[in-house]
Amino acid sequence: MQNGNLASAEGQSGQDGPILKVSNLHKAFGTLHVLKGVDMEVRRGQVICLIGSSGSGKSTFLRCLNFMDHPSAGSIQLRGKTIGRENGILNGVTTYKYKESELAQLRTHVGMVFQQFNLFPHMTVMQNVMEGPTTVLKIGRAESAARAEENLRKVGLLEKANEYPSRLSGGQQQRVAIARSLAMKPDVMLFDEITSSLDPELVGEVLGVVRNLAEEGMTMISVTHELGFAYHCANHVMFLHQGKILEEGPPDQVLKNPNAERTKKFLEGFTDFYF
Repeated sequence: MQNGNLASAEGQSGQDGPILKVSNLHKAFGTLHVLKGVDMEVRRGQVICLIGSSGSGKSTFLRCLNFMDHPSAGSIQLRGKTIGRENGILNGVTTYKYKESELAQLRTHVGMVFQQFNLFPHMTVMQNVMEGPTTVLKIGRAESAARAEENLRKVGLLEKANEYPSRLSGGQQQRVAIARSLAMKPDVMLFDEITSSLDPELVGEVLGVVRNLAEEGMTMISVTHELGFAYHCANHVMFLHQGKILEEGPPDQVLKNPNAERTKKFLEGFTDFYF
């Protein structure tokens, strides 16, 4: 099966090791150095929220984790396997060269939900959710349909299976996008500001779905500006500032008792952690 190499690597890393490990990650766009040596370890079932001001590098970091943007230097390991092959040194940091076939395999393990829903407008909800398992994983249509039903039920939209995206609200479309990623059965889910394009009254329904996934043990990394969600749902919060992790730790520490002055300024005036 196409997931074989990464699946076998899990045995090498051990069940107790990190499912995802990022070491000294850098990303530059020309002369703009966006990420400046980010480290992260993610263990199975962990929920990590990334917070920080606009332009701090949060979304770029997520895009590097599933290689929509290729890192400039530094390494990413998934299930104990380093992605890519060493390709030299840049400013003292190892660089890597990537094969598209390897990255395509990785993306079956690392799901991502974006700010925009990106559903296929000419397909029904059911067809949208079945598309990945059918065309990428080469799973039979009966099993793909069963997966789609299971995950549409999980996001509360099974009754909309035969509707087209244009007939759904923004919140419903985002929940379909979540179901579509879940249908691939990823090891890690990445959420990139998934409520930022929604009307305020629709935010809660989407975050409620993500919270349920967290409670079920889904491993996830979420870039969010919803600090109440981060406080109640994450078990680890990372504050990214100017391309570096400035502060990290449990939500109580980072969000209510931060140590760094920049973190304190970012959170200044925010006292309502209701969710």
